Amino acid sequence: MKNLKNMLSLFLLVVCQSVFSQTERPVTDLAFDNSTNCRIRYYYYPNLEAYFDKQKSVYIFRDKGEWTSAPEIPSGYRGYGLYNKVNTPIEDYDDEDVTQFFASHKKKYPYNSLKKSRTATASVN
Repeated sequence: MKNLKNMLSLFLLVVCQSVFSQTERPVTDLAFDNSTNCRIRYYYYPNLEAYFDKQKSVYIFRDKGEWTSAPEIPSGYRGYGLYNKVNTPIEDYDDEDVTQFFASHKKKYPYNSLKKSRTATASVN
């Protein structure tokens, strides 16, 4: 009888663990912009000139002149790291082909180097 209780306890422990384990977040968790009536699906990386599609969890970038998508940006792509998180949410478009607006996004969100620039100072003697 004691053996049966132990087996039942072990079974319940395994079942409870699987019930409370991590699950993937559904796509419906995309933020919504009321002013544009769009979900915030894409993020634009100005320094990479690339996008991240949050719904599909892929990056959209140019490879040899053609737009392509992949789960990760190739290492060393344009000499930029994703870890400084310089990106801009695209709030006015949530359909499939965001690359058609690349020229306007490039103009609206220009590349901004975070390096400190040296400023020339003049001194009067």
